[in-house]
Amino acid sequence: MITPTVKAVLFDLDGTLINSEYFYYSNWASMLANEFQLFITYEDWIKDFAGHTSVRNAQYLIDQFGIETTIDYIWKTTRENYAKSDMTTIELMPHVKETLDYLKEKNIRIALVTSSHKSIVDTVLGHHNLMDYFEFFITRELVENPKPNAEPYLLAIDKIGLPKEEIVAIEDTITGFMAATAAGLTCIAITKHDMEKERLVSASYLYEDLSILKNIIS
Repeated sequence: MITPTVKAVLFDLDGTLINSEYFYYSNWASMLANEFQLFITYEDWIKDFAGHTSVRNAQYLIDQFGIETTIDYIWKTTRENYAKSDMTTIELMPHVKETLDYLKEKNIRIALVTSSHKSIVDTVLGHHNLMDYFEFFITRELVENPKPNAEPYLLAIDKIGLPKEEIVAIEDTITGFMAATAAGLTCIAITKHDMEKERLVSASYLYEDLSILKNIIS
């Protein structure tokens, strides 16, 4: 068990609560192939793009592959693709609803800290009727420096008003893990991707799905 004093859990969104990484990959891969004749695999996406903001990923593509475009163009194009693809098709990760119910039963406060925009949160969590579980949402619009910077979590800590020792973060990538730990929080890493597990080797708590939370948070 982590600690008997946990009073709040801060969840990441993409890859932690919602199974969105393949959705993002398919939209980005299509855009890159059609617009720039650049072909990436899902493994490439998990290794180099998952957990980062669209702006960071656009800059990465420009720097690494010499694509002649702008961050603004890629951002607008991917957002248009998302809208056409229907984000309500994104499914929940395993054990999400039962985990949220468990935390509610234990009177543990729940909030969301994500690099995604509020519109994505509203669309996907709203579709799955999960919005009311969360006390507040820290989204991309609210911070100047997204993950892996600590700013999103520091804002959440300030908003929730509890000592850091009473708060746990849940993340699925090294990017989010770095943000949470830089903010001084205990972070539980949840991922089934071997590539991400290797990068999260320093995590004290590393598991494959959310069902473990019932055993380590009481």
